[in-house]
Amino acid sequence: MRKSLLSLAAVSLLALVAGPQLAAADDALAAGFDAPPVSARPLGWWHWINGNVTKDGIAADLESFQRQGLGGVQMFDVEIYLPPGPVRYGSENWHEHMQFAIRKAAELGLDFHVMNTPGWSASGGPWVTPALSMKRVVFTETNVAGGAVALDLPPPDLKPFYGARGGPKERFYQDIAVLAVPVNAERLDDLPGKIAWKAKPVTRPAGPASPGIAPEQVIDLTAQMDARGRLTATLPPGEWTLLRFGFTSTGKTNHPAVPEGHGLEIDKLDATAVAFQFEQAMGRLLRDAGPLGGKTFNGLLFDSFEGGFQNWTANFPAEFRRLKGYDFVPWLPLLAGRVIGSTAASEAVLWDFRHVIDELIAENYYGTMHRLAAQHGVKLYSESQGGPINPMSANRHVDVPMNEFWTPDALGRASRIKQSTSAAAFHGRHVVAAEAFTSTPENGKFQNTPGSLKRSGDLAFTLGLNRFALHSLTHQPFGPELAPGFALGRYGVHFGRHNTWWPYADAWFAYLSRSQFLLQQGRTFADFCLMIDEDLGYGLASKFAEAFPGYDYEVAYPDYVRAMSVRDGCVVHPAGGRYRVLMVPDKTVAKSWVVQLATLRHLRQLLQDGAVLAGEPPTAPAGLQDLAQRAEFDRLVSEIWGGLDGKKQKMKRLGAGKVYTGLKPLDLLREEGVAPDLAWPGAADTVKFIHRTAPDAEIYFVFNYSAEARTLPLTFRQTGRTPEVWDPLRGTRQDAPVFAVTKGGVEVPLTLAPWGSAFVVFRRPLPAAWLASVDADAVEFTPTAVLTPTREAKLKSSDGRRRTVALPDLPPALTVAGPWEVEFKDGRGAPPRATFAQLQSWSEHADAGIRFYSGTAVYRTQLTVPAAAPAQVARLDLGRVADIARVFVNGREAGVAWTAPFRLDVTALLQPGVNTLEIHVANRWINRLIGDEAIDDGLNFQKQGVSKFTDGRLLQLPDWLSNPAQRTQRKRHSFHTWKHYDADSPLVPSGLLGPVKLEWLNRVPAE
Repeated sequence: MRKSLLSLAAVSLLALVAGPQLAAADDALAAGFDAPPVSARPLGWWHWINGNVTKDGIAADLESFQRQGLGGVQMFDVEIYLPPGPVRYGSENWHEHMQFAIRKAAELGLDFHVMNTPGWSASGGPWVTPALSMKRVVFTETNVAGGAVALDLPPPDLKPFYGARGGPKERFYQDIAVLAVPVNAERLDDLPGKIAWKAKPVTRPAGPASPGIAPEQVIDLTAQMDARGRLTATLPPGEWTLLRFGFTSTGKTNHPAVPEGHGLEIDKLDATAVAFQFEQAMGRLLRDAGPLGGKTFNGLLFDSFEGGFQNWTANFPAEFRRLKGYDFVPWLPLLAGRVIGSTAASEAVLWDFRHVIDELIAENYYGTMHRLAAQHGVKLYSESQGGPINPMSANRHVDVPMNEFWTPDALGRASRIKQSTSAAAFHGRHVVAAEAFTSTPENGKFQNTPGSLKRSGDLAFTLGLNRFALHSLTHQPFGPELAPGFALGRYGVHFGRHNTWWPYADAWFAYLSRSQFLLQQGRTFADFCLMIDEDLGYGLASKFAEAFPGYDYEVAYPDYVRAMSVRDGCVVHPAGGRYRVLMVPDKTVAKSWVVQLATLRHLRQLLQDGAVLAGEPPTAPAGLQDLAQRAEFDRLVSEIWGGLDGKKQKMKRLGAGKVYTGLKPLDLLREEGVAPDLAWPGAADTVKFIHRTAPDAEIYFVFNYSAEARTLPLTFRQTGRTPEVWDPLRGTRQDAPVFAVTKGGVEVPLTLAPWGSAFVVFRRPLPAAWLASVDADAVEFTPTAVLTPTREAKLKSSDGRRRTVALPDLPPALTVAGPWEVEFKDGRGAPPRATFAQLQSWSEHADAGIRFYSGTAVYRTQLTVPAAAPAQVARLDLGRVADIARVFVNGREAGVAWTAPFRLDVTALLQPGVNTLEIHVANRWINRLIGDEAIDDGLNFQKQGVSKFTDGRLLQLPDWLSNPAQRTQRKRHSFHTWKHYDADSPLVPSGLLGPVKLEWLNRVPAE
């Protein structure tokens, strides 16, 4: 059957050039894509493990990173359960090695960033005393009868914080206040979240506000208690509860830090303490770096926050009064669960309480670190997330916001990533970095390859991330004879020079760099802006990201919305956002939401000016000052949402704008006549995309989120511009060979591989005429040409002209059957050479040395090919490859096949007659690690069943580790600091599995 769009194995992997590539001269976008700058290249998380560091290893690591195409490193000093080495954190030896690394990075043109603390979380060290550490409110309750009272009030229980490995080494406690309240059974619900001691969305209770303890019944007895805790006072008649409030250290420590760098976490609410932390951890490093500080040493990193919660600091009452305008001390009983005034008043004060903590973390922790780093020309990179961290607030003080994603998929983190990318957009930040490809133990242990990681990486691109920091490149202190070497415990993809496929990773890194360069241009285009209440925190459901395929959205906090205005029917932000719909929470986003009165007034003004607003009304004013104006709040809510029930009445007009309730986002956009930014046929969830809008270009990244290759007509909501297809895999860029202008925009047919991707860029005006459609059997629409195996194609131009073109006969396809001469390059128990009469997995070979081999093997054979017509394309299909291959034809490189389908264009490399074929194939470390488990090398690993965190770790470093002569005499062919496999673990397929075929296709003329 004849079809113009047929699902085929994709050729987006091929460098098929139908004509000259678009010129890069005087074209900054093209030049950056052709040769991505350092700022667009991936970074690597470079972990130094418990002092096991050498200068030779530092130099070899960094040279390897630069050679393979990385842009720099983000360095950590961690302990992570492994035996100690000689280079101890903070010693003169350690500083010498750090400066050696900085100088070496400068020599290689690499960026050098440093984690702000020993360990990976968060900011602390042995220099932090309990008085400077993170603090929490504690209290005791003592019931007494009214009248004269004289008693010793017990101090609060000072048990260490739940996350601490030990508590403070000394007792630390300071009183805040002593308050008396009437005995009352009324209690606040969900208290831990409301007092900033647990990460969960906070909701206001439904129903009428319950009365509580009258504010005038809260009696301050602080002055009546002496330094020993003796209270002498007279109380009114009745039953009273004496509340002795104080604060202590949370006991939380930075982790996983070496002993020399391990200590309490610094107080995140105290700017003076944070400045002290910066000096202790970074001061000498920056001074010793001299002129390289701010040049090569140009980044300060904050990993995701695992420091636990904090809800007090010594000057909290003064800070609260500064930010909220009233005294918090009389409201302290709220932290003990009491209802003061009413549930409505209590909830409002606790909102203020959480908001102050949020602001202090942003200003005093991130803001102070940012200010001090900037004084040295150093940028702040931060995964501002976790625990009490509010990413939208913290990222105000971050130069490069970051998030993270784990293998095998980033989709579960979609909404969290969106908060980071949105904050970046609202602050004019073009780069959003990511801790990339982090692996849990079950998804790590050398199972990953560039091909298997592409899916999660490309999905992360569609979520707005655009500079990956690879997790992890563990520092390797020794040479390849001790590969795969040191590991970051159980975690991460084992990137780095000791991984078997690392010599081939340059092709993947080039792909990432080209993609990241384009994705760093402009800002994300979104039709939809969701305003979320600060109390939602990090709780936005990921399913919201899938609510409207074909469109994109951003997330805004109320202060961003208050900066918005209306222009030409769209809500616009000064940083460039332009939204067709502004949404406030509905039941799909949060059970309830609260709002500051200033925000509610602004929403009404936006509606008067012509905005489209969707969502349900707020349930209550946010803070105490807002609650005092409840009448105005109720009036505005009625004015905006009155008459809407989300069922019979779903829309009303207000001023020049509209208000919707009860409509799903996708239905609402359709109701407003907003066509999809990108449309495609078939299942909604099988295409993911992101659209970056820049002053001179509209850039779309399109990802086939499917294990099936597909040819799709993609309709872009663009007018008057020519689509260009930029292929980051092969570095080609050219006008789309075929496209049509339709009512919905510009339709571009593209053939995409399983999990395949391409960029479509709109920059230049439309030509006078172009090829609008091709009808041929088994047609493939590659980024650079239209291909078909048939001898005829029917063409239609944009001006209506039609013609049928005859295409030449194709040479018959060849199966490269062998025999194959195979050279095992890395030894490791395999014979130097073997002959394979036919292709088979190494894991099934009779020779145990081949069966357990991990490394590179070179396959060589010859093939005889006929002459081909000039317009024909020769494609080498390697079939199945386990796991990555670099191909040479007649001694010239054809490229690296690192992702399925493993195909390469070899048109320019073939010659009529005999041709030599050489295929370098690398597998993973798994089989050799399994094979070595049968060899007793005296290594002592922790047995299973002790702890899931440490089972499999190397308990002692062998004596021969520091003796090069002894290292070469080992029995095993591998050395690794973690045991991932047993001798009876199943082997994985390895090598060139084929079948290897050479086939020809006709290129359809575009004229």
